[in-house]
Amino acid sequence: MIIKSREIEIPEDDPFANDVLERKESAEILTEFVTSSEEPMVICIDAPWGMGKTTFLKIWKQHLKNEGIPTLYFNAWESDFSDDALVCLIGEISASINEISKDGNESKAKEYFDKAKKLGSALLKRSIPVLAKMGTMGALDLDQVTEATLSDFAESLAKEQIEHYEKSKQGLLAFRETLSNFASSITSENDQKPLVFIIDELDRCRPNFAIEILEKAKHFFNVENIIFVLGVDKEQLGSSIKAIYGDSLNVNGYLRRFIDFDYLLPQPAKGKFIEILLKKYSIHDLLEQRENDIKASGREVLNYTDDLKDIQRIFTEMPEEYDLTLREQIHCISLFNIALKFTPENESIYSLFVCSLIVLKIKEPEKYKKLIAGKIKKLSQLWANDVIGNAMSTSYYGIVLNILVACVMFNKITEEDFKKDIHRRIHDDPNPSGYYRDRMWGLIRKYNIESKGVKFLEAMSRRMEIVNRFSN
Repeated sequence: MIIKSREIEIPEDDPFANDVLERKESAEILTEFVTSSEEPMVICIDAPWGMGKTTFLKIWKQHLKNEGIPTLYFNAWESDFSDDALVCLIGEISASINEISKDGNESKAKEYFDKAKKLGSALLKRSIPVLAKMGTMGALDLDQVTEATLSDFAESLAKEQIEHYEKSKQGLLAFRETLSNFASSITSENDQKPLVFIIDELDRCRPNFAIEILEKAKHFFNVENIIFVLGVDKEQLGSSIKAIYGDSLNVNGYLRRFIDFDYLLPQPAKGKFIEILLKKYSIHDLLEQRENDIKASGREVLNYTDDLKDIQRIFTEMPEEYDLTLREQIHCISLFNIALKFTPENESIYSLFVCSLIVLKIKEPEKYKKLIAGKIKKLSQLWANDVIGNAMSTSYYGIVLNILVACVMFNKITEEDFKKDIHRRIHDDPNPSGYYRDRMWGLIRKYNIESKGVKFLEAMSRRMEIVNRFSN
């Protein structure tokens, strides 16, 4: 039984073999962009959390390597424990130098990089802090400290700080020059290609560490033949930056100091990813096996292909304002898979309704709790009467939830009263085309809800009781 989504396999000879989100075009566009640049730059691959950035960046990394472009992949979040971003960036190059320099002058590359490491180490050293020196003054008898002594002490501190600044500036220039020579030496002189340094998961790091990575990448590594690629959710990264500098900060203006170009990772076609997940989690096979077992026992069962269509329809007919991220879609299918696996064979799974409640549980947990507890009596209590409310209530998803809202009353009213309530809901449909009415009646008849009454709700409660025990 597949419970948790696994990372996709990326074959070296064909990195797009498992590119289910069809992002090859983006990889090729970006490859052309970085190889045609004659200047150092920082590119931001921007997409919301859970939209497959990491998978894309790993596929693209392999594609770049296949094109003979030296490429590093650095997961910043995994190094979030470090106290110095410069150490991490230099260390990442050091760990991969043999691999990235194999197409160039390897010995020369190592010579340049060893020099760059020494210069980098010098930049990391700190002179004795001024406050520490001032502390030694406190050990003296201040009554015996003359004005001349204090003046000489302040002058010596200022002189040392100026000398330290001058040395740091010279060291930085030397570091950058050596680093540029290193980047040039790792590919053939006749076919110069940039070193692409991919930094992923920056938006998940501690705010201080994320900012330091940005600053070091821009100020220390902004040299010819090196291109940085940041995989981030800019909105989330902006929140981290505001945590340091305050809510009044112009985040876009701040990030523009570090990022030269943004590339918005396109979303997959609606419904495509769910279709892939249903196959990946073997939902098709599980439903088919369940149908065969029930048929063999002589009981009536809904066709499993209808269940599959219903599951896909719930996710594909969501209004845009309520779209699920790729990660949320994975979570939905994972929870449904659990409910399916632990539903007794002699009971219907009611896939359509279970999936609808799972979506509500993930997107609107508080409203989900109220619905399950029977505190929501009408659909307007789920959504306000605005643009998104109208879109949600008249969507296929809204139709299903409206039936569930009515079903919550099963254990409090008679079957006859329930039928009247269903009729009232359907005939009060504001949609003049009758589209909403027809679809709602179709589902009620398909699942024989009017006659099953309380049994339907009890079955739904058992499904969701299983789901409620799991969270992400």
